[in-house]
Amino acid sequence: MEAAEFQQRTGDGPMRGRSKIVQVDNALTAFHAVPADRPETALIALKAVVRQCEAYVQHKEGKGEGQRLAGVSELQRQAGDGLAKFRTLAAFNELVAEIDRLMERGANPDTDDRALAAAAQEVSRAIPPDNFHAMMEDKVRTLGALSGDPDLPAETRGIIGELMAAAQRVTRMQVPMNGMPGMKITAGEGESAEFTFNVDAQARGGSSFLQGHIAHELTHVATHQAFGSSPVMELVEAGATPEEVRVLATERKQTLLELQQALRNDPAFNDFQESMLSEKLVYGAQPQKLEQYASGFARAGKITEEQRARLVTYGQAAGDASGTLVEYDTVLNQMLVYLHQWGISQGNPFYVLLRAAAQAATDRRNQARGRRGTGQPAPGPAP
Repeated sequence: MEAAEFQQRTGDGPMRGRSKIVQVDNALTAFHAVPADRPETALIALKAVVRQCEAYVQHKEGKGEGQRLAGVSELQRQAGDGLAKFRTLAAFNELVAEIDRLMERGANPDTDDRALAAAAQEVSRAIPPDNFHAMMEDKVRTLGALSGDPDLPAETRGIIGELMAAAQRVTRMQVPMNGMPGMKITAGEGESAEFTFNVDAQARGGSSFLQGHIAHELTHVATHQAFGSSPVMELVEAGATPEEVRVLATERKQTLLELQQALRNDPAFNDFQESMLSEKLVYGAQPQKLEQYASGFARAGKITEEQRARLVTYGQAAGDASGTLVEYDTVLNQMLVYLHQWGISQGNPFYVLLRAAAQAATDRRNQARGRRGTGQPAPGPAP
């Protein structure tokens, strides 16, 4: 409850300032003064509320003051419930930190018998929605802060600036209770579109996984704005011909094949890292992917029949590389974040190829913005 309600419930009179209840007042006021994006500080402040309530109840035990004692007991119950929720948030962060520790030792989190990623996903579902959103805002800011790292490749720095501008369009980040993780348009269209981010909270690779996942999904927003695409967020500039799409998909498929060849048996990556990268390279060019997305969106009434038919035509033009029309830029940017977080040398052959591919994709987005008259994305602060 708010401080005013608490004082009303516990008798706000002229003698209140001489009572130990003032210490409860102060703790409650301090808790409500904590900014919404500071869950760790709020946790400490909430513990103080519980502690002061317990001290007051103990002090007054057997001394009466029924109304005041009842009000303090109710606040203590509320604060205790809140503390349990904050502990859920702390548990999620600790699970992610433990996966990080495994990664630092070169261990494979997928084979750890504690199933940490599954536990993190389960815990995330118990985090209050506003707290989860605030936590993800903090993780978006952490991604944005990489721009200040002098060791960050120039290509990645430019992309992160683009993603931070895209982040301003995301109005909600949440655990998907039903449905798949990913980015979806929830309001408006075109340049005014707003997005909801359904977060994959399993965090298989710890912090690096979450940061890469954020980069992947924010890339969907950035590319949608750059290409003026449909709600499916295809990586094709509005008005492209099937022949242009065929050439584009062929080029992207070849780049992913070259990356796969460079990755094969590269000693710089342990088994877990190699599997994470291989998954992305395959995911970026899956056959029939755009057609499946188009059909699903049409069934849900999110695109018109005309849009569905055009996207199916694009997918057919791409042949067995339909996935490059929806997931190519996203996986490149995701892998860039992985490699930086893992401390891979920028001279590594796979890293060199990846940076060049990502820069070419960035140039294509910027050229599309220029043709559409939307200009370069202005980097903005994370939400």
